[in-house]
Amino acid sequence: MSLRPLRRSSATARIRFGLLIAAALIAIASAEVDPSPYSGRLTRIPIFLEVSSNLLDSIPIPSPQTRWSLPVDQADAAAMIFLKAGLPPNVVEAITTPSVSVRADGWIHFFPSNMVVESMSRETRAALYTMLGLYEINEFQESPVLILTDTVDEWYRQSKLPPDMIAEISRLAYRRGDVWAFSDVSLLVSKSPNEEILKEFFKTLTRTRTYLVRMSIGPDTDAAGVKAYWRPNGIGFRRKDIEPLIESLKETGAEVQLDLVHLMPPLARKLLYTYPGPENASQGILPDCHWTSLNYFNYEPHGYLLDSGLATSKVLEDYQETQPPYRYGDILFFVDNATGDAFHSCVYLAEDLVFTKNGRNQIAPWIISTREDIARIYLSARTGRIQAYRRRGSEGT
Repeated sequence: MSLRPLRRSSATARIRFGLLIAAALIAIASAEVDPSPYSGRLTRIPIFLEVSSNLLDSIPIPSPQTRWSLPVDQADAAAMIFLKAGLPPNVVEAITTPSVSVRADGWIHFFPSNMVVESMSRETRAALYTMLGLYEINEFQESPVLILTDTVDEWYRQSKLPPDMIAEISRLAYRRGDVWAFSDVSLLVSKSPNEEILKEFFKTLTRTRTYLVRMSIGPDTDAAGVKAYWRPNGIGFRRKDIEPLIESLKETGAEVQLDLVHLMPPLARKLLYTYPGPENASQGILPDCHWTSLNYFNYEPHGYLLDSGLATSKVLEDYQETQPPYRYGDILFFVDNATGDAFHSCVYLAEDLVFTKNGRNQIAPWIISTREDIARIYLSARTGRIQAYRRRGSEGT
């Protein structure tokens, strides 16, 4: 495969989303797990992260007025676009009247009332927002809030949102593939009864699912095998010798749960479960998934990997294509079949677990996720595939 320049994640994107590609999930489900011994059984606990109150204060709350925008050259076709999505003719006529729309900077903006937004059927909402999502200017349609649990209630069950607001999100959510999406942020901003609930609502929208992962260490654990898996050859970071730690845990004579973070390299340990801070923005651009993947084994991050062209060169020079079974440290690129663009990447850990950052923005933390969740997020409305790259010289023990 000839990897084209890595495409940067949208600055405003939470997560790109669309129709799930069934073939991709079949491929993921059938991908083998690396047979190399890492011993210890891995257990995981799902948890949810939300931005801190301090970070929230630096993020502007969206306008309470819903806005739908199209390129100005589609102004004459706007009515037909809205009708095709399923809006009633009288509604389309009302919102496309020239006196209530605004043209500016190459765009035409429409401002539906709350009544119009609330009255749409789930099918109309899905069709319309998928179309509006083609344009980055429609921030919450292009990058909706994604809900990966079976129900909206389950996603927000442990949050601090009032039950009536959770019910509103559930009512306004729509299906993209087999997951829920929510885009009507402005509507609920306008309906928030006070500033406290408004801030809690916006904070909760940053909710991200990740996992606490632990390895079971018992008297029979192969300490050398664990070290061999989690300390691959040819990796240039300062190695923390984990074998004494494993041996000491074995000596307890009981099964002990070791947090996986202790087996990860220093930079990943530092970043995991955190959000980008001012130090990450010092070079004028925030880290994205590719920066995260290519810096995984570096003791200090290499700033030049913020540049997509240089990141591509790094892959082509230091990595080679590989096939399943994946091994620890392999970079899984999500590649568009039509263009060859790598639109997301993550680092394979073990089983179905990956280390990732889903977006180049402040509200995307560094997390442990699963290949299934990442595929549901990124293999959307495109004929994409996963292509793995392995660092040259990392084979063997």
